[in-house]
Amino acid sequence: MFKNNDFIYIEYSVTLKDTGELIDTTNEEEAKKANIYDEGKTYGPKLVILGENRLIKGLEEALYNFNLNEEKVIEIPPEKAYGERDNSKIKIVSLGELKRQGITPTPNSILRLADGTTAVVRSVSGGRVVLDLNHPLAGKTLIYKVKVVKVLENAKDKINALIERRFTSQYVSKFNIEIDDNKKTVKISIPKDLYLLDNLQLNIYALAYEIINYVLADYTVEFVQQYTKDVFSGK
Repeated sequence: MFKNNDFIYIEYSVTLKDTGELIDTTNEEEAKKANIYDEGKTYGPKLVILGENRLIKGLEEALYNFNLNEEKVIEIPPEKAYGERDNSKIKIVSLGELKRQGITPTPNSILRLADGTTAVVRSVSGGRVVLDLNHPLAGKTLIYKVKVVKVLENAKDKINALIERRFTSQYVSKFNIEIDDNKKTVKISIPKDLYLLDNLQLNIYALAYEIINYVLADYTVEFVQQYTKDVFSGK
C-alpha cells in the first residue's frame, strides 16, 4: 500500500474496453506491434509521484492500493478518465478562418488552435469544418494493465529521478548532489552542458519546487553554476 509523495515506477498497457484496441503502453515492442510506436516517446517504466495528479484520476486512485511487483487489471470509467462527451464542445468554423491560422484540416486529424485548445476534425465540407473539442478519449472506458516495478526510498535517488524526468537520462550522472541533513540543505551543481539550455532557469525553479514539495520539505535547495576557461572553450 502506498501513500502521498511515494515515488513509484509503473509499467502499463491501456486498451479501449469497447474495441480492445491498444492505445498506449510503456512497452516499446508492444507499441510497434500495435502500430502506435512514437519515436519521440521514451519507453520503459514511468515515474509516478502519488498525489502529484499527473495521471488520470482513476489510475492514480488505484495505485495507492498496489504493492511492489504487484500487477492488476483496472477498469476506469469515463468520469475517472477523460470525462463524458459534451455535445456543446462540437463547433463549426469556417475553412477560411483555419487557413488564415496556417491550418489545413482533414477529417480525423488533430489540430492545435490559435488559442491553444486541441480539436479533432470531424468533417470538412462546403467551406465549413466541424471541430470536436472533447478529448479524443472522452466517453471511453479504459482498461489498464498495470504493474509497480520499483519504489524509491532514498532522498538522493528521488532527486535523481526528478532530474531525469526534467532533463532526460543522459544528463543525470553529470549533476552533483550534496545533501546536508544537519544544515538541511540540498546543493546541486549543474553540468556545463546545460548552461545554454532554453528555459534553464524555469527548469531549475520547477525542480526546486518538486524537491521541496515531494522529497525534503524543510530543506533549502541551492543550484551552482561554475564558470572556468573550459566552459568558454567548449571543452
